[in-house]
Amino acid sequence: MTAEPNPEAPPPPEAAEGGDAPPPLPEQERHYRPPARFGHAPVAREPLGWDARRPGFRNHYPDVRLPTQIVERVSLGAPGEEPNRLVWGDNLHAMRTLPPESVDLVYIDPPFFSNRVYNVIWGDEHEERSFSDIWEGGLDGYLIWLNARLYEMKRLLKPTGSIYVHCDWHASHYIKVEMDKIFGHENFQNEIVWNFGKFRASKKRWKRDFEIIFWYTMSQHRVFNHDDVLDPYADATERRFDKLDDDGRRYKWLKGRKIYDQGGVTPSSVWRMSNLQDNALEKVGYPTQKPEALLERVIEASSNPGDVVLDAFVGGGTAAVVAQRLGRRWIAMDQSRVAIA
Repeated sequence: MTAEPNPEAPPPPEAAEGGDAPPPLPEQERHYRPPARFGHAPVAREPLGWDARRPGFRNHYPDVRLPTQIVERVSLGAPGEEPNRLVWGDNLHAMRTLPPESVDLVYIDPPFFSNRVYNVIWGDEHEERSFSDIWEGGLDGYLIWLNARLYEMKRLLKPTGSIYVHCDWHASHYIKVEMDKIFGHENFQNEIVWNFGKFRASKKRWKRDFEIIFWYTMSQHRVFNHDDVLDPYADATERRFDKLDDDGRRYKWLKGRKIYDQGGVTPSSVWRMSNLQDNALEKVGYPTQKPEALLERVIEASSNPGDVVLDAFVGGGTAAVVAQRLGRRWIAMDQSRVAIA
């Protein structure tokens, strides 16, 4: 069946002559070029794959004008609002059809450059399917592939927007350097360590029981809802707030000053949260599915109700589920039919 073009879809950016120029890269090469004392190691000034003649990544990933087809519309109780979108297809081509500065928060959990093939047990008859995280062209090919997508995400983010990129030890150091080039070192906010505890032990090295999440923003005027993501006090600290002021607010004395109960403490950038267990009710069988508690913290901290959250590698669907529950709009993409199902 031939898909009919979607008349409601906006025209792809830069499709018309004289359209808006792509966003420039930050001028900051001194921060990622090696000092002179390291000799003359060749370090690119632009992200891997960048085409300086026609700024962008279209030399590696040309525009593909694919028709879109609306398969189904589902109302979930908010008919007056812009509908959420679940897109089956290559996220790069899908993102190129979206208007600039239309997204408040991006969270992605892309392939990790793990050189593994993941097996998925799917369906009532235990059908086994697989997807590959093995890259032709090695690390350079992987980074070019990822950079092209990060660049589109930058175009889609609003000036107050944030992006969280989930990765692990296989390529995290290289991803950090590329993101500095694309988003600007000054917009790097945190390297978050997700310590999920249990993992297979090794007698050859320390346990690899954590993954990395890089948080970048488009500017210093970012959304960060500090009070929504506080960690609870330890019991001893909680008991010290044993006094009430005239307005009924709890406080304690510390070095001659009133310290008011804020409801908790600012979370560390080390997040100790368990990964999904086999018997977890939220588990859907997708091998790289992340726990809802992890996405809750990201979405609550860096977006507000009604904001648009984009997950371009939606996988098991956690980001969309949590965004829906927290009253955010969402755009979810994946090229895997298993993920979309």
